[in-house]
Amino acid sequence: MSKSKAKNKNRGFTLIEMIVVIGVIGLLTTMILVSVGRIRKNSIDTRRKSNIENVRGAITMYYAAKSAWPSISSGWSGLITDLSDGGYISDNIPADEDGDGVNDYSVCSCSSCSPACSSASVQMKLCTSCMVEDGEGCSGTPSKYCLEVK
Repeated sequence: MSKSKAKNKNRGFTLIEMIVVIGVIGLLTTMILVSVGRIRKNSIDTRRKSNIENVRGAITMYYAAKSAWPSISSGWSGLITDLSDGGYISDNIPADEDGDGVNDYSVCSCSSCSPACSSASVQMKLCTSCMVEDGEGCSGTPSKYCLEVK
């Protein structure tokens, strides 16, 4: 009978071993979730920067065709509507792209932009908010990525 008790005693894991395994699994899960969140924010920033580049190209085509700049008096939504109606841009990019109630994009004339435009030849500035400070165009408070249209 002492042999069967010895076999039963060596069959399972100890409480300490189980706690260590659960702790390691928890640590790995936390590291993965933090990484996924950062990747998600970086992808949103990349999409916003791409949208700004596309709008800048559309504005350039608008100016080449009409010898005039599109109106920005109605803000981002008005600019996108003008560019879409004219066929210069195919995607409708809403000012509040992620639905959080905060405008993700802005457009301003150089007389009212902050930070100010770099030269007098700049007609307007397009900006989007950034979620991650990465040193690649996102700076200021709040973080912004801005392109100037000359």
